[in-house]
Amino acid sequence: MTNFDITRRGVVGGFAAVPLLAQGAAAQGTPRRGGTLKVSHSTSILTLNVLQNSGPAEYLALDMIYAGLTRLDRDMAPRPDLAVEWSGENAARTFTFKLRPNVKFHDGSPFTSQDVVATIEAILDPKTGSPARAVLNMIDKVVAVDPLTVRFELKSSFADLPVSLAHANARILPAALVKGPLQALNTRAIGTGPFKQETYDSARFMRLVRNPDYYVPGKPHLDAVELYLFPDLAAEAANFLSGAVDVMLDVQQADFKRIAAAPGVQGQRVPSGRFVNIVMRQDSKPFDDARVRQALAMAVDRGMLVDLVLDGLGRPAADNCVSPGYRYLVDTPAPKYDPAAARRLLAEAGYPQGIKIPLICSNRPAIRSQVGVAVKQMAQPAGFDIDVQTIPHDTYLANVWRKGNFYIGYWGMQPTEDAAFTLLFTTDAAFADTAWNNKEFDDLVARGRATLDDAERRRLYTQA
Repeated sequence: MTNFDITRRGVVGGFAAVPLLAQGAAAQGTPRRGGTLKVSHSTSILTLNVLQNSGPAEYLALDMIYAGLTRLDRDMAPRPDLAVEWSGENAARTFTFKLRPNVKFHDGSPFTSQDVVATIEAILDPKTGSPARAVLNMIDKVVAVDPLTVRFELKSSFADLPVSLAHANARILPAALVKGPLQALNTRAIGTGPFKQETYDSARFMRLVRNPDYYVPGKPHLDAVELYLFPDLAAEAANFLSGAVDVMLDVQQADFKRIAAAPGVQGQRVPSGRFVNIVMRQDSKPFDDARVRQALAMAVDRGMLVDLVLDGLGRPAADNCVSPGYRYLVDTPAPKYDPAAARRLLAEAGYPQGIKIPLICSNRPAIRSQVGVAVKQMAQPAGFDIDVQTIPHDTYLANVWRKGNFYIGYWGMQPTEDAAFTLLFTTDAAFADTAWNNKEFDDLVARGRATLDDAERRRLYTQA
């Protein structure tokens, strides 16, 4: 194939330290136009509805099809995308965005402020079920001032609005599509991004072709990007090593060194804030008792977990979703590994003979069940008899995620602390899954997002 570059945000994945593999030589000098980039992923693309999607392969595809008002740079700072400039006033309660002129959607219709209004109003409608609602729910009103100007009026001060508008589920759709049945968006993607949908098979393959009307002159360089979706990890690796695909985004840690050493392969580890976590619902037994949760926390050796599951290619998250990539990081030590103390806590909670419980793991990505098996072994001396059950990912999403009381989660990094907190932990979080519902925490997050004082925001997030 010809030389290529990826014209938009780089692709990042994995847990703590991320392998990304590229087959063949990287582009040298000035990129040449043409060629098809073939990329593999181990998950399916269940929906093309950018307002609702939540899967890693979906984010990859839709990032190339759609654009938002802003995009995030490598330093997590907002940069112009469909908006060329913006300004805040009234103590960050009013923001005005100037839109890029002469932009067309993939169906040829012009992009205007009405499309922004329709998209944001759909996100804010609880019936839409958009994850972006949690990071944009401070918006009171969005107004089309003129065809290329949009004004956001907020319920409270929120200096991070330009960051939140870069959310993956806040990409702008044509108003006509948003106002129609949302089910139509599941299979039909019409955005303003550098590539257009050509072929879509949710479980196997997606082909995107160059958008000749893309607003960045001379981009993209590629003729097409093809996404190959593999339910079988061994088959994915075999296809990559045979040269059938150019890029394998996520590689199992146990396979990384072997595959990276193959001729013509470049292995890359990309640090990220992605994490694997154990979900314990606090509105059901036995996890309604804090002593049971604390006992399990003390029954897991996190350093050993990184060595066993990730072959050392990661870092302990120390029970904190705020990773070193965030602005207001607080160094929180992990609970000390102490199975004897954990067993005593279980006894105090009413389980002197220990406790037996099933732990549900999706089969995608495989790290979920790997963590489950490792935790099972570690926690046995503390009195936990864990029955690890691995099920198909579709079944997990339908029957376990946000419903089960004990399962393995897997989350990507968010652009800000506020976005991370409101994704998972506040009472009205988009993907709240533990029924924690802590009013003090909710109040701290709300106050943190409303202040423009950097030191005060750091204090509030530290306390949260």
